Amino acid sequence: MLQLWLIMSLATLINGILIILAIHIDSIQMTSNSKERDQICERLRQNNSTKFSILAVGKTKKRLLLITMDYLVYDVPIGSINSTIDRLYLGSKPVKLDEKYPILYNSHHFQQIMGETVISLIMSDADSDWICLSTRKDTSSNSGCNYDIDHEEALDGWQYFGKDSLVMISTDQPCQYYSLRSEGTLQINLYQCVGSDRIREVQKISPKFDYSAICYDQTQTKITVQRIVQNVAKCRSGIPVIWPVLKGFVSDGKFYLFGQSHIYIFDENVYKQQGQSYPVEKRSYDSFFNCPGIIAPSNVFKSYFNWIIGAIIVLLAILSILIWCILSIRRRRRTRTSLKRVKSGRSKVMSKQNLSKLSSTIVTKRSAKSVASRMKSRFVRKVGSRSALSQGSGNVTVRSGVGSKAVSNMNRKTTVSRLKRSSTRIQSNSSRFI
Repeated sequence: MLQLWLIMSLATLINGILIILAIHIDSIQMTSNSKERDQICERLRQNNSTKFSILAVGKTKKRLLLITMDYLVYDVPIGSINSTIDRLYLGSKPVKLDEKYPILYNSHHFQQIMGETVISLIMSDADSDWICLSTRKDTSSNSGCNYDIDHEEALDGWQYFGKDSLVMISTDQPCQYYSLRSEGTLQINLYQCVGSDRIREVQKISPKFDYSAICYDQTQTKITVQRIVQNVAKCRSGIPVIWPVLKGFVSDGKFYLFGQSHIYIFDENVYKQQGQSYPVEKRSYDSFFNCPGIIAPSNVFKSYFNWIIGAIIVLLAILSILIWCILSIRRRRRTRTSLKRVKSGRSKVMSKQNLSKLSSTIVTKRSAKSVASRMKSRFVRKVGSRSALSQGSGNVTVRSGVGSKAVSNMNRKTTVSRLKRSSTRIQSNSSRFI
């Protein structure tokens, strides 16, 4: 009964999981058919080159943040960026900055730079995740604002003193970011914190190396990074990369650079292994951003189908193992009980046979002794009677003369023959019971 109950429970669990998955898929279908759309996300998908909508985008240790120019915040799980198919799933609607980070929004550091052109970054260090908004010295007299997300603290930020038009690219490495500038060709460099690996203690961020040029190969399907020699950015292929990059970030070893009409995607090793070429892909905004209420059936439903099949296989494997264990336990029990029965039957038969043999032996010996004793007593009685008779006959014979002697001799012979017969009978009877 217990085994049957376990099997039925597991079968019920399988059915429950399948029902939950079916309900979840139905809810996804209802969402995909819903007329309600996230207009902010739709604006990102239909990017207008005259007005870029992204203020900052990047990954923290646990989340992915996207802040729009209208101070709306998308805070989605870190797995929302699918590097396999290069799609960003914004599964929830944005939250206003003053609701999401009220301490940042209400701080005087942020209030005095609202509306100014800032260089924005999503960064991290050993202590926390940060939103860093830096001002330019040539356009503002105010310092920037650095906001500690984990400890909810707004601090004085940095100010850029250069004249180049830089685009800062957030990375998933602590206290580092990439910088892009355009001087005849698109150039790239790596910046890092100076003096400390904690942003609250850093007063300056400087380039780690000299700038390098990004160049196409002859097919213009691959790019390579080449060192600039004597301040002259010249590509060996003669085909420089000229992309109007406005924003970008690095995730899982890939660059995602947002241009005016396309998103450029390529491997981060193109910078780390300079001189080697890597393929580059151009994606449209509407194919990169996946908004709430818009589901990609070819990818999402396939993923859920794979999950369902995997769950069924795992549960069936568990069920088969459980059934096998139950059957093996039953077989062992049956084997043990059958062995016990055989042993007990043999012991009973052997004990009965021994008892019967012992009793028959005792009875045989007793009967032999009783028969022998009876035969002996009979023999003694007969011999006594006949001896008496012979004595009497002897007396008679003496008295009667010659005829009597002949009779007495015949009687003696008869008595002797009878004695022999009786003795042989006794011997034969005694031999039967030995």
